[in-house]
Amino acid sequence: MPRSLGWQIASTVPSKQTGISRQSSSPASALAYPKREDSACLTNAMVNSNATPAPEPPPADDLIIEEVEDDTPLDIEPEKRRVKTEKQDLPVETLVSWVNRGKLNLQPDFQRNFVWNSGKASRLVESLLLAIPIPVIYVAEEANRTYSVVDGQQRLTSICAFINGAFPNGQKFKLSGLQVLKDLNRKAFTDLPVELQEEMLNFILRLIVIEKDSDPDVKFEVFERLNLGAEKLNDQEVRNCVYRGNYNELLRSLAQNEFLLRILQSKEPHSRMADRQLVLRFFAMWRNTPQHYKGPAKRFLNTEMERHRQLSEAAQTEMQQVFETSIEMAYAVFQEKAFRRYYLGNAYNPNGTWEKSRLNVALWDTILYAFSQYELSQILPIKDHIREEFLDLLTQDKKFVEYISTSTDRSDRIQYRAQTWGKRLERLIDLPTGEPRTYSRDFKQMLLDKHPTCHVCWKPIEELDDAVIAHVTDYWRESKQIPENARLDHRFCHRVRQKP
Repeated sequence: MPRSLGWQIASTVPSKQTGISRQSSSPASALAYPKREDSACLTNAMVNSNATPAPEPPPADDLIIEEVEDDTPLDIEPEKRRVKTEKQDLPVETLVSWVNRGKLNLQPDFQRNFVWNSGKASRLVESLLLAIPIPVIYVAEEANRTYSVVDGQQRLTSICAFINGAFPNGQKFKLSGLQVLKDLNRKAFTDLPVELQEEMLNFILRLIVIEKDSDPDVKFEVFERLNLGAEKLNDQEVRNCVYRGNYNELLRSLAQNEFLLRILQSKEPHSRMADRQLVLRFFAMWRNTPQHYKGPAKRFLNTEMERHRQLSEAAQTEMQQVFETSIEMAYAVFQEKAFRRYYLGNAYNPNGTWEKSRLNVALWDTILYAFSQYELSQILPIKDHIREEFLDLLTQDKKFVEYISTSTDRSDRIQYRAQTWGKRLERLIDLPTGEPRTYSRDFKQMLLDKHPTCHVCWKPIEELDDAVIAHVTDYWRESKQIPENARLDHRFCHRVRQKP
């Protein structure tokens, strides 16, 4: 391990986990600190460092997942560009029967919940009773000859609810707010005259059926374009519809992983499947390796789901195990800071900052893939070192920082990130077991509690990860790796101090 890192290492470790303890019993009161005038010589160096203020962290109200998928259109071969569809004109009675028998799924898990109020649903029913045409409904044919609604869920749900007598939440459905057929207000379907019941049951709805053997890429594009609701389906919601199979169920299950939920700062899975897309990205990188990544990212993820939509039991077990182990490693090392960016301080404010509510997907790919190559027993004893190595990477390697910030899904940038972080992690794991290289995080916290001041700039240290343990007496002079020879600096100040 580089000597410059040997005195700076810190980690965040869940209490239940074990590792090599490096906490010293020596009292912190024995520490000797440099004189205040020792810092004066650094003033010019800090001011002339061309540092810029660290960006303000985003509001912590909602987690922001930095999307890295590009908008490159899918390049579809000419002979595959036509989607296979079938038109069907069916009476309402038939469609209601399909829904009640489970042949037509109104609520596939990619769809939003029923959100229409009784007034809007009533006006749709009134349109049918007045023989006013309603828009075409799109459904997708599944492998088992059932159908899932792609567009028209709110309309079909309203129609079925009226005929069946109740909304999905159990509330009775009686017409309300009708402007033309006012005499039908407060009436249920069974209260209507028989002739009106028959008219409604015989009302013809046009369905466009997207056949199951349509080219997956074309099908994906169709699903993207057909969502005419208030909020467009995102890519993962579309995938969840197009690539039906037990892979979907695996993603759904893993989105409830306790460590993932802690990292996402949530008590339940994401309502728009952002967590499932993260898990899918991990599997796509793990299965193909970053070296074999081929964009665009949308197709990369589509292909992963399409090829493996029906997983064997053995494959599911292996994938579940590797994800759960890798995400546990990430939480053990970084806890709530996992997959966030860290910004080095500067001459204006030497305190560094973590992103609080923004998760960087490029870091997700890089860190989690690297962890997937190791066992827990290899990671836990050196979690302090790994955290510090990561902080060093984000504050020293400008190219790496650029590659997690812009054009992140370019293959060269994905490969550079994977190789750079992979080599650093491998070097740490290959070091001899038990070699003393760091103080414990508890000892570092004790120093901060007793002396929460940088001994270079003499300003408060606000973040434990921004504190580095430096030497009172230079390491190369006396080789003292003991508590009495330890002090705290800002990471930025320590870096400036070491420059010629």
